[in-house]
Amino acid sequence: MSRKPEKYPAWAAKAAQGLAFWMGHRRALYWGYPLSEGALVAEACNLIYANLGDGERLLCEERYSHLVPHGRWPACLGPKARADLVVVAAREVKAAEPGGLLSSASVVVEVKRASAGSVQIDRDLKRLAALKAENSGVRALLFLVSEARRPTRFVSTKGVASRTRPRIPTTAFHYAVRSVKKAASTFVRVGSANYVCVIEVLNGQPA
Repeated sequence: MSRKPEKYPAWAAKAAQGLAFWMGHRRALYWGYPLSEGALVAEACNLIYANLGDGERLLCEERYSHLVPHGRWPACLGPKARADLVVVAAREVKAAEPGGLLSSASVVVEVKRASAGSVQIDRDLKRLAALKAENSGVRALLFLVSEARRPTRFVSTKGVASRTRPRIPTTAFHYAVRSVKKAASTFVRVGSANYVCVIEVLNGQPA
């Protein structure tokens, strides 16, 4: 049985809400042109950076092999696989050598469009689970972004987080939807709102 996870970082909630609002603005500006995943990652980066604490720094496109003991990253997940965003202690950024192990990494964030489909979403969840298997001290978050559609796998018909904690396929880990932020044109249009789900990969079996 896994213990109840600690509260997720405040910057994650602020960044997720900001990203939902930003999607609404972009859709009004470029109606009919879906946002690219790269654009979503870039804006998530801006929002997380703006809300970090004084002792934290944000790194982008960091290799997973720098986040676990050298030589232990599963080859099946790609020897050059990179995490979208990594939060580390500011002191380490100043002292670390290029390409070295980031021992003070505290949170790793992947950003994924819901429209990418279950296979791609599960691939990111498995990657984060592999990270947790080798570095249990790091927190692993997936920002699942859904443009103008409720992501039914993670959000209930009421527009709130699903309370289930499914196991991640082929791993000993599970995930929990820690927060759901949305932006909608009306309070009742749950199905067509813009959603950002903060999903955490957790050790062991659900409590």
